[in-house]
Amino acid sequence: MNKLNFASIEEIPLKSHFKREDKDFTPWLQENIQLLGEAIGIDILDAETEIPIGNYRLDILANESGTNRKIAIENQFETTNHSHLGQLITYMAGADADVVVWVAESFREEHLTAINHLNQISNKEIAFFCIRPRLIRIDNSDPALEFVVVTKPDEWEKSVTTSSKQFSPREMEYKKFWDQLATIYSNLCSDFKVKNPYPQGWLWFGAGKSGLFYSWAFKPQKFVVELYINTRDAKTNDKIYAQFLKEKEHIEEKLGKLEWFRLENLKKRTISMNKDIEDDILTLKNKEDLIQWAVENMEKFREVFDLKIKDLE
Repeated sequence: MNKLNFASIEEIPLKSHFKREDKDFTPWLQENIQLLGEAIGIDILDAETEIPIGNYRLDILANESGTNRKIAIENQFETTNHSHLGQLITYMAGADADVVVWVAESFREEHLTAINHLNQISNKEIAFFCIRPRLIRIDNSDPALEFVVVTKPDEWEKSVTTSSKQFSPREMEYKKFWDQLATIYSNLCSDFKVKNPYPQGWLWFGAGKSGLFYSWAFKPQKFVVELYINTRDAKTNDKIYAQFLKEKEHIEEKLGKLEWFRLENLKKRTISMNKDIEDDILTLKNKEDLIQWAVENMEKFREVFDLKIKDLE
């Protein structure tokens, strides 16, 4: 039998590559938020940094794709302390977050006990995670960073799917519709990662730039495929919307007549492709045909707008 030779793995302190947590690591994590999402089983998008909460600043506030849940993320070099534990609770309340992620190189036992207790007494919509960022190198290779889940809610995989007993008849129909659509679309589009659509009248996912989302939605007497612009800053929204508007003629040559929606008293802007429907979700007939229309036209929609979004200034 041949002797097997294995390379040695070296763990490196974060500070060897990220000099400062706030100026270096947090911006890096914002740009690579999908890596953290993969570790905890949530499709995270629209991550923003340095969110003011009272006299403090939350490192990252993000959203879960396809739901209304907010995600508060707090980073800490080296070992956890009581101060950051208290800040986590403050951030959760101040940001109205449903998911709290504490990222640190090592966790004191009493802090893990506290997080586990919070998970035990919280409902299924609330979740606390302790995550250890591990920077490693194999022999003389370039370093690689992985996220190790230290603690999470019990039966987290089950808890991400809300019990159908909590749904009204209308919510149940939305849930069935979006589940079927998401399954079909995920087989066609590898970057679509919404696993458990929320029981509401719309389903949205990230469009590749912070504050921009693709969406399917039920609206009065119509169903839409749309680009939703909401960066939380009206001037930025207007700037992005204006860039698309300059290319309206070219875009509509590809997609046909679209609805361009802007209200002065609202920050959001939308560009949508509409299909008239006579019924709402409770009485809607031929749901399979509508799902097929939604999937096919989202593909066409993204063929045009994905390129436009990449070219945004």
